Amino acid sequence: MAKQTEYSENSTQKLNASNILNLDNKNYRALLDHVCNETAQRFNMYDSSGKVRNATIIDVIAKTLCIACITQKFSGQSVAGDVDSLYKECHKLAINVLVEELYYCLSQMGFKVLISTEAELEYGKADILITITNYGLNLKGNAKELLVEVKTGNSLSLSQLFRYLLDEKSDTIVVWRIRRRQVLVFNAQEIKPLLTEFMRIICLRANRLLSSQQIQPCQHKNQWNYKSSQEELEKAFKEFSAALVETLPVVLQTIIKQLEDVIPLEPINNGQNKNV
Repeated sequence: MAKQTEYSENSTQKLNASNILNLDNKNYRALLDHVCNETAQRFNMYDSSGKVRNATIIDVIAKTLCIACITQKFSGQSVAGDVDSLYKECHKLAINVLVEELYYCLSQMGFKVLISTEAELEYGKADILITITNYGLNLKGNAKELLVEVKTGNSLSLSQLFRYLLDEKSDTIVVWRIRRRQVLVFNAQEIKPLLTEFMRIICLRANRLLSSQQIQPCQHKNQWNYKSSQEELEKAFKEFSAALVETLPVVLQTIIKQLEDVIPLEPINNGQNKNV
């Protein structure tokens, strides 16, 4: 059995490639939390409530090879373009539609659920978190929650999906890519080696950043000032409107299918339900 090592904010243990290679999944999680804490301390990466901004730290490190660019992003020296409010409104609308349709469909089936939006996770916020309650249900074993991510554009961030799958709330995430007319299902157990490798590269790159005494400036450009034209916005909204109605039944069926692992195929009525 691999020896488990605990890492804390006050840990002085030096990270290196050799000891990282010998870690198991639990140790990688502990080390990931450790490097996030160390990075937050160095660059003052805390939110308004004083919590470490794990999501930002992991995403920037995962997507950026150059440690000078990472330093600029953590120091607020790079400028990111604002997302047009139309895209934000489309995203809100899609979430609202899906949540109400889920409540209706599941209640019609006799099931009771709790659906949260902008749900706090260990490494970010999920668009939708579905929790099956044990009122009126005969649960199959331990119930687990289901994450749903709504995408109204064409982009898809793997680091975001990996962050969500590292959370212990759910092994599965359903991604609704509306304009692409796709509903994708990702399961943590099926890509466990890849998730382990993801944590490993975050730890290695964070160690490279934190162990650097002097970081030389680079010539990379980190500014993104692109703004969508009126024609692009109109086209995007037209595509979104048609695709939402077209793919809504598909995403509902997919979510219900995923929930079959923790709920009976048919609701149990007439007082025969058993709470777990």
